[in-house]
This record gives sequence, structure tokens and C-alpha cells, in this order.
Amino acid sequence: MKEFFASANAGLIGLLFFFVFFIGVVVWVMRPGSKEKYKEDAQIPLKETQE
Repeated sequence: MKEFFASANAGLIGLLFFFVFFIGVVVWVMRPGSKEKYKEDAQIPLKETQE
């Protein structure tokens, strides 16, 4: 296990992992049909509570 963390490629693997994760998040946010959901969610703090 120690050899994996001391590997010269560990930094590259980490960089690729986080890059793919970031691209995945961007694709998830920009997917078709999500605009209306985010508009509704943006209005939550402004809604009146009915208590």
C-alpha cells in the first residue's frame, strides 16, 4: 500500500480523478430539464411559510 501512495503517478491519478469529477458535476447541472428545478429551488428562501 505504501508503494501506491509513494508512486510518481499518484498526483496524475488524483488530478484526473478530480477533473473527471468536476466535468461530471458540470454535466449534471447543465442537463436538459434542470433549469426549471433550479428556478424553483432558488425561490425557496423567498416563500412565505404557512404556520
